[in-house]
Amino acid sequence: MEPGVILQIILIAVGGVLLATVISSLAKRKMTESFCLTWGLIAIIIILAGFLLRPAEWNKYISGTGMMLLLMIGFCIIYGAYFMSAKVSDLIRKNMELAMQVSLLNHEKEELHRRIDELSERIDKEGDMG
Repeated sequence: MEPGVILQIILIAVGGVLLATVISSLAKRKMTESFCLTWGLIAIIIILAGFLLRPAEWNKYISGTGMMLLLMIGFCIIYGAYFMSAKVSDLIRKNMELAMQVSLLNHEKEELHRRIDELSERIDKEGDMG
């Protein structure tokens, strides 16, 4: 099998695995929709690159070992960026939950202040009457 065909197969496989991972992350709510959309587009572009690019005679310019090294570096970059996207999505989700909790606490605080004011007015009226 030619090295160019092997590279095409690797690109298609990486794109397919990335697309499946992104869909799974969206279904499990591990990542926000905007990040999933971006990663889905990247996965489709990688798959299309595997189908459309025809690397002929690329082994004249880079050795097999060099190509494997570039593929590993590319994989690490994709994995690292995906991991950071998942963490940022998690932080965004937690930030939204905290904002809702703060809003509820502020509402409860206002309710308690209103009740305290009512009770203090009642005590003042009773003190004036007695």
